[in-house]
Amino acid sequence: MKEINEIDEEEKEDGRPSNLIGNNNSLVSDANSLISDKNGPKKANLTAEDQKKIKDTVNRALAIGKEDVMNFKEISIKKSLFFRIFISGTIEYGNFIGEEPIKIKYEFVSGEAWEKEDGFVKGDTQYSCKGEGLYNYYSYGQHFEISYRSINPFGWPQLVLNCFTIDSDGNEIIKGYGCVHIPTSMGRHIRKIHIFKSTQNSNCWDKFFGNHISSGDEKSNEVTNPKVISSGQEREISRASCEGFVNVVFQVVFRDVEKFGLIIK
Repeated sequence: MKEINEIDEEEKEDGRPSNLIGNNNSLVSDANSLISDKNGPKKANLTAEDQKKIKDTVNRALAIGKEDVMNFKEISIKKSLFFRIFISGTIEYGNFIGEEPIKIKYEFVSGEAWEKEDGFVKGDTQYSCKGEGLYNYYSYGQHFEISYRSINPFGWPQLVLNCFTIDSDGNEIIKGYGCVHIPTSMGRHIRKIHIFKSTQNSNCWDKFFGNHISSGDEKSNEVTNPKVISSGQEREISRASCEGFVNVVFQVVFRDVEKFGLIIK
């Protein structure tokens, strides 16, 4: 009678990865324990019950092996259907008009063809105050990391920033907005994101943002949908003022973009 290990050696010839076969070691051990003892292999004195257990154990091992192969092939096919972009970086520092403490909420937005694979879409920094002398800026050092996959470059990911300060009552109010596209080439990139805010009594601003303005405290006047900021549609009809800038460092890596006819320089 063949040992189960010998059966596995024959099954490796059908093209299954050997590491998948290795996942069935526990089942192989169960089967071998039924046909071997301390003195070596047993003779043909196995009972019908033992033979049935051996057969069931082998069938279970082969079934698990086939399932692993199917999963392996399915993952390989899925990986070949998309190109991927891996994004990491740091919100380093900013400089704003005024002296009040400011924090930044950031969020990544993308088109419908893009799917997040890993990482966090949104986050926020700590409150920071402006330094003095050579450190006359707001320091943050907030790290971010995210990866996407897609079949279409339309809707390329953007980073949207909402900057907040605190009023005399301790309530958060919006300081300004900013957005930038993720760099379209690999490597390290530095982007200076300008922060803007609507001027007071700007009817065009209300028309532009419509129902996307929060309905809470009127002083906050926060735009709750980041895609409104990133789209920029009809922004020319609104009046806005520059409130400062934020310096962001990106590290970008692409994968399989050449398969979709994209040229990355």
